[in-house]
Amino acid sequence: MTTKDERAREPLAFQAEDTVATLSDLDIDVLRTLRNDEGRVAFQGLRRRMNVHQERLSRSLQRLEEGGLVAKGPKGYVLTDRGLELAHRWFIPSDSESTVILQSFLPSDLTPAQVTGRLEGKWFGDLRWLGAKDEPDGAVLRWVTEGTGVEVVLRVSWGKAIVETSATSQEGLWEAFVAAQRILGHLSGSWTQEWNHPQMSVST
Repeated sequence: MTTKDERAREPLAFQAEDTVATLSDLDIDVLRTLRNDEGRVAFQGLRRRMNVHQERLSRSLQRLEEGGLVAKGPKGYVLTDRGLELAHRWFIPSDSESTVILQSFLPSDLTPAQVTGRLEGKWFGDLRWLGAKDEPDGAVLRWVTEGTGVEVVLRVSWGKAIVETSATSQEGLWEAFVAAQRILGHLSGSWTQEWNHPQMSVST
């Protein structure tokens, strides 16, 4: 019989298999979704992405937190190192290609962190917040349209903002383009009115 002390010294791989046996299908879907999105994902963003009732999702996240696989921060949920290791086995690489629908120059002294701070968690019309990921040279912010599920991705780096979408239909591309205008319009309004910058964004 394995004692508690001996169990604590067992290899991580064995403990991981033990953990997998207790995970529900929904728990696995949550881990996969967080792994695919790579950054912090808001609760409502997860709900929209997975199309699951919020009570079921809340219970799943609580189980995963208690199991040390997911951590909750002020701006969303992220995988722990242990959760990331487990999630790798269910990771499904995306084969969809993104289309750049809008680009804009940003003031040179506007940091990616400032942009993230102004936009993270914001809704624009029927565009709902999903989540964000910090990168070494910038940040990636994601939204999705209510109902149609068109995803809009904003990639921010020093001096530049690029908006992409995985939509392929003309209707989806147009919806994403309108959403991109709203996002950049809000951002440019922030720096022209509150930060007293004389420059305006130049979209191409």
